[in-house]
This record gives sequence, C-alpha cells and structure tokens, in this order.
Amino acid sequence: MSPVLAALAVTFAVLGARAAYPTPFLRLQALAFDTLQRGAGRLLSDGGRDDVVVIDIDDASLAQIGQWPWPRDTVAGLIEILQDSDARAIGLDIVFSEADRTSPRRLAADWTSRLGLAVVWSDGATGPLPDNDDVLARVFARGRVVAGFGLIRDPNGAGRPKAGGLLRQDAAQLEALPPYRGAIRNLPALEQAAADQGSFMVAGETDEIIRRMPLVLKLEDAPIPSLVLSVLRLAHAQPTAVLLRGVRSTGMTGAIVGYDLEFAGRRIPLEVDGSMRLRFSERGERSTVSAAQVLAARHDPEKREALRQRIAGRIVLVGASALGLVDRRATPFDGFEPGVNIHAGAIEQIMRGDILVRPYWAGSVETFLAVAVAVAAATLVAVTRLRWPVGLLAAAFAATVGLVWTGYRCGVLIDASLLLGLPPLAFVIAALTRHYVAEREARALRTAFKQYLSPALVETLARDPSGLRLGGEEREMTFLFTDVEGFTSFTERSEPSELVGALNAYLDGVCAVAFRHGGTIDKIVGDAVHVMFNAPLDQPDHASRAVACALEIDAFARGFAAQHPSGFGVTRIGVNTGPAVVGNFGGARRFDYTAHGDAINTAARLEAINKRFGTSICVSQATVERTGEVTGMRFRAVGGIILEGKAAATEIYTVVVPTAANTAHFDRYDAAFEALARRDPDASDQMRRVHADDPQDPLAAFHAGRLDAGDSDLVLNRAA
Repeated sequence: MSPVLAALAVTFAVLGARAAYPTPFLRLQALAFDTLQRGAGRLLSDGGRDDVVVIDIDDASLAQIGQWPWPRDTVAGLIEILQDSDARAIGLDIVFSEADRTSPRRLAADWTSRLGLAVVWSDGATGPLPDNDDVLARVFARGRVVAGFGLIRDPNGAGRPKAGGLLRQDAAQLEALPPYRGAIRNLPALEQAAADQGSFMVAGETDEIIRRMPLVLKLEDAPIPSLVLSVLRLAHAQPTAVLLRGVRSTGMTGAIVGYDLEFAGRRIPLEVDGSMRLRFSERGERSTVSAAQVLAARHDPEKREALRQRIAGRIVLVGASALGLVDRRATPFDGFEPGVNIHAGAIEQIMRGDILVRPYWAGSVETFLAVAVAVAAATLVAVTRLRWPVGLLAAAFAATVGLVWTGYRCGVLIDASLLLGLPPLAFVIAALTRHYVAEREARALRTAFKQYLSPALVETLARDPSGLRLGGEEREMTFLFTDVEGFTSFTERSEPSELVGALNAYLDGVCAVAFRHGGTIDKIVGDAVHVMFNAPLDQPDHASRAVACALEIDAFARGFAAQHPSGFGVTRIGVNTGPAVVGNFGGARRFDYTAHGDAINTAARLEAINKRFGTSICVSQATVERTGEVTGMRFRAVGGIILEGKAAATEIYTVVVPTAANTAHFDRYDAAFEALARRDPDASDQMRRVHADDPQDPLAAFHAGRLDAGDSDLVLNRAA
C-alpha cells in the first residue's frame, strides 16, 4: 500500500467522521478557541470598566436586606436611586413574573379571607393599601429601565413579550434561528411601564460552557432582541430601530449563514444561530457595586453623591452573584461566572467594537489547507527522508499558530484543531505505512535472496533496497565457476548417504567462502557452483573480490580433499570479467535472479581449461586488469588461447599466494615467459631451466613440454 494512499484514506475517514459525528470535533474546536482566549486574554480596559457598572445582589446584600426575592418596593427603591444617579440605561437581569406576595394589599386581602381580620389605615385614611408591584411599575415608568424576560422551548401560552425596535429585512431570514415557543414574562404592568425589554437567555454549548451571547432569538416566528441589545439601543442618545439582515452563502443554495445587526452606525456580525462570539477578559476587576451599598446610600447624601459620580452617564446592569440564587455560569476563564457579568462583558465588547467573527467559509478553507498540508506531508514521507516532512510540519505548525494568533487579534476566529491535528496524523499514518511496506519488502528480499547472498548482504539490502534493481540491466560483472575433479567417478563408487553428506559439506564450505567475499550464488549444478560479483548491489572492487574468493575456495578445497578418504574436493576454478545482463528471468510461476552473457560462458571455459594446464585457477586478462596490485596474491601468465566461438585469443593467468619460498621461482618464470613473448633466442632454454628448478610447477612443466614438441607460439591451440 502506498503511504500517500493510506494517509489519504485516514484523512478522508476523519473528515467523514467529522461530518457524521460532529460533537467530538466541535468540542475539540471549542477547546482550541478556549486555549486561544487564555493565551491572548486581555486586561479589562479602563473604558470597559467605566462604561458598564454591575449592581450585584451578592451574599452580603442578602445578609443585610434579607432573602430573595426582596419586596418589590425595595427593588423599586434600588432602581430609583440608580435613576436619580443619572444612569444612562438600567438593564435588569431579573424577571418579575409573579405578583409580590409581601405587598400590603395582598397581605390584607389574605388576612381577611383566611382570618377574618380587617386591615385599616391607622390615621383613618380611606382607599386601598399600597401594592409593591404598582410601586415598581411607577419607578419603571420614570424611564431608562430595560426589563429582562426568559424564553423556553415548550409552548406555555404566555404570548410574546413586549420588545420593540427590532426590524427584519425579509420574512425568510429567521429560518436558521433556534426556535423558542414559550416565555417567562414580567407582570403586564411592569411590561407596559418598562422602556424596553430583552431576553436574558444565555445557553452553554455541549459542554455547558458559555462562549456566545444570543443577540437575536426567535419566538413564534418573530425576532426577539436580547437584554444586551435592548440595553445598548436604549443607551444610545437617539434610540433607533435595529435592522436585522440575513447573510446568505454565495453557493447555489444561498442558505442563511449568519446575520448582520445594524443600528446607530454600528454593525454587529452574528453567527447563524443569532449569537455573538464572546471575547472574555482574563484579568482585572469589573466595576461592581453591591446592591446593599446602593440601598445604604438612600438616606446618606454623601454616599449618594459618591454613587452618582460612579454611575452617571454609564450603563447599569442589575443581577445576582449570590451562590444561593444559582445564576453562575461556566466560561473559558471561570467555572462560576455570574450571569450578569457575562451580559456586561458582551455590552463592553460591542461598545469597543471588539467583535469576534468566524466567517462561514472559514471551515471550508481550513479543511482544504489541512488536507493540502496532510497530502504534502504524506507525499514527502513517501519520497524523501523524514527530515523534510518533519520540517514541513514544523513550518505548518508555526504558520498556523501565527495565523490563528493574528486572526484573533484582528477579530477573526480560525479553528486550529484541524490544521494542527490532520497533517501530523497523516504524517504518522504515512510513516507507519512506509515502515510496514519497507519491512514487507525487506522480508521479501530476505526470502528471495537468502539462497543467493550472504546474510550480511541480505541485511544490507533489507535496510536499503534502493541499491537493488531487479528489472534487468546490463552491467560489468565478474563471474566465478567451480567444478570438482573426478566427481563422476566419485558418485559411481560412493554410497548415496556418503555422496550426499560429502557433497553438502563441500558445497556449504564453498558457499560460505563466496558469501564472505560478497558473492551472489547464481546456481549450484551438481558439484559446480556459479558465483557472480557486482550484483545485485554495486561492488566497485568486484574483480579483486572474485580473485580473492577463488584463492580461498582453492585453499578450502585442498584442505577438504586432504581430510576426505577418497580425496574428494579438489576443485578447478575459472574467473572472468565482462558485461552481462542481470535480473529476474522466468515466467509468472517461477523466476530466477541470474545473469546472461558471453562473459559467463568464458568463465565456464576457463574453469574447464585448468585440466590442460594442470592449474587449479584460471583468470582472464580482463579480470587481472581490473584487479590491479593486491597484497597477498600474484598473477602468473599462462598464454593466449582461442576459445570456441572466438576469433581473438584470450589471455589467461593463474593466481597464487606468494611466499618467501616460491617468490624467486615465480620471478624466474615471469622472466622466461617474457623472453618467450619477445622471441629471444634463448627463451626456450630459459623456460626449461625454470622447469628443472621446480618440476612440480605445472605452468613451467606445460611450457617446457610444449617447447620440446616444437611449439613456441604463446597463442595456444584452440580450446574446446
């Protein structure tokens, strides 16, 4: 299997899983965005603290004023103080959906019906007793109050709350907003008295972490503004309508992919669900005043003035952080952030123009880039060393981090999860596949060549098969042929078990010698062994390897014959160098890695011609020329011989191991042979004297006998 195809298969499998089961991938994306926010978190600016003030119904307020809900006249007093302090707009992250049970009017009616008690004014006045909800409504009517309400998924027959100022461009553009079918509304009197209303709904994602603020919601197919949006509209010097425009994709479907809110010269891009992505502040204290402090300033002019200086001209949000009121939400920075602070942060973000946008096309571009880098990394794994794909991944990582960071600073969210996850995954899959393929090829090489090559050479091929070319090629090679003298007669007089044992031991020794010199066993035919050098791997010194191998085989064969009772093992060897075609030859069912060419036939004939000269090794001049001067071996010229099928004579040599005892004799032989080549008058006598010095020298004996027969030509008779 190709590493690239394996990486592509896994890549598209991940993309398919991402499309079919998006939740885990969305959580991974959210984790990437959270990490980005933490890494690039900003301080709350001074402007941010001054623009929005939170009036906090905290645990200290509950301890001083009493448990929640407070009497509505107490809440009215709180709001009245904020109005008198010239708050720019007052948003209530609270809903008053039921009548105040602590109102004097309700208590009097209850006492009369249950206990038969009559409640009258102590000063004899007439008229109904006060109603706290009416008191709160009158305070609302003084202006600048935005009441909050809740939305629910199931219908409850409550109808649509009063909320104005939101216009839409066309009826179809709400199709992508998540629908709500019920509402938790304020009392009718409070709705009518409030300057505006807005939904305070904030929903966490699948992990319950708040990352977005819904600015537009849908109730009964009508757009509903959020508390944040209504407060911002009211806080503007000249409250204007908010225009909601649908943003459609440029593709064939033209589907809604987001929304734009436009009011008072501002443009707020929204997600397809009508929400705005929040940019949380990491450090700094938000401008917060305890509700108890506000109420304490009611009858203290000095405190009231200090409060007015802090609130005048600013947006005020009233909400709860007390633990018992259960209005704390998880954010990327805080697991227990008061909900009112999240609303305040969204208002600050819009007022600063610090909007985070994730374009609808970002996912497609990220996927394309991730796949492109993954394919590039896998391709480099397949065709180059690993340092190149690793370098590509490092560069892609740095570029992705830089792009994501820069985009975040510019208000554009880029999802790094796919860009940082998919290319390394493709790299790992491609690398593992490459390793698997290499191991499989190595096993195949070991299986295919263990009968031809030495174990060390097989391991070299397995580690780096690039040096192997099996398809067939012409190259210069050196061939070595061996044959055992008298093998036919030995087989005739030997028992089968003796023959098999002796032959196997002999062949094992010869093959071991060939392997030690880097030879490739081409064939074993009976007692004959065919060895080739410079294939399948390059061996620049193939000629000297073959000659050294011939000398060691000769020494092994003599020792083997000396130990065998029948003298079996004496070996003739022929060595030749020349061009040949080497590769896999055969059919679909069986192939053989071998070589073909005239150089092979010449080596075989050189092996056979040893019988004529009485030598054990015959080497061609081509091999001698490529061997050069090698310590521990000496070539002795034999002469030229015209082999069958050849027009020109082939110069032949034998090779011996020089010693102190034979060096002088070999020198005299070489001098006599050179004299014969020059046709010196006394050359024949000189060669006869060399033979007389050492009658056991087969070459000197051959030439002396030939000269005695009247043959002085160094080009010998044609050989069969």
